[in-house]
Amino acid sequence: MKIQLSKALFSILALAGLASAQAQSVTVNPIPVVNDDWRVSASINGWGSASSATLTEGRRSVTSTNSISQNLSDATAGALFSAEAHKGDWGMMADLVYWSLKDGSSSRAAYTPNGDGTISVGDNAATTQTALTGAATYTAYKSASLYLDGLLGLRYISSTTVINSQAIVNIDGTTTADRNRSRSSDLHTTDAIVGFKGRYRIADTSWFIPFYADGGKGPGSNDTTWQLQAGVGDAFSWGDVTLTYRALGFVLPDNHGGTNYTSSGPQLAATINF
Repeated sequence: MKIQLSKALFSILALAGLASAQAQSVTVNPIPVVNDDWRVSASINGWGSASSATLTEGRRSVTSTNSISQNLSDATAGALFSAEAHKGDWGMMADLVYWSLKDGSSSRAAYTPNGDGTISVGDNAATTQTALTGAATYTAYKSASLYLDGLLGLRYISSTTVINSQAIVNIDGTTTADRNRSRSSDLHTTDAIVGFKGRYRIADTSWFIPFYADGGKGPGSNDTTWQLQAGVGDAFSWGDVTLTYRALGFVLPDNHGGTNYTSSGPQLAATINF
């Protein structure tokens, strides 16, 4: 699966390289043309993100964090796709973020009070996250340099997190205690979201600044989700290539506690217009 993820990232980089190699005599305007014709696009994304998962159980909580390099090496599966369709001012969008991570771990050791041994404590986590967003959009503003859509929709979130903790006491080379504890959470929710997205043209070039923001709430008192994205892109006759910083987070409560998850990092995407 790691090979497949690498191939996907390579495909995105290849598209970006092909786009850069294609010299265009006419500058492509990155601002969409709004009319009664259908505008359809699809994107494949490569997201290198750092993540943090805090699992709460009663008054106790444990946090597992992974860097970008750890997530890339620990990834066992992943899928990131998005698509849009517009006709006139109205449109619809869908975005899928799915990833499964294993073997993220941390450990620490200390000497026993009398100095005759060590106490080693370690944590490792496995997480599977799915965030599927669907929304209706409406073109709220359009000019020669700015395009802005408002959006209203739903986000389905499925979050499974398992954090294992182990404590080992070693006295004079002999293990005298070995304690293991596992905390797990399997939560699902559908949150209503509201937000906006668009792009700003840089001068009169094919370069632009893409941006996106949404926030939402589910049925629980502490059930929330949000997403932010901004960066830079270049438009071509077939579509565009963007490099953005993307952040996604959610809080999912249950009867005993809940999960607070955030993921953020650079994203490279290639979009094809149909």
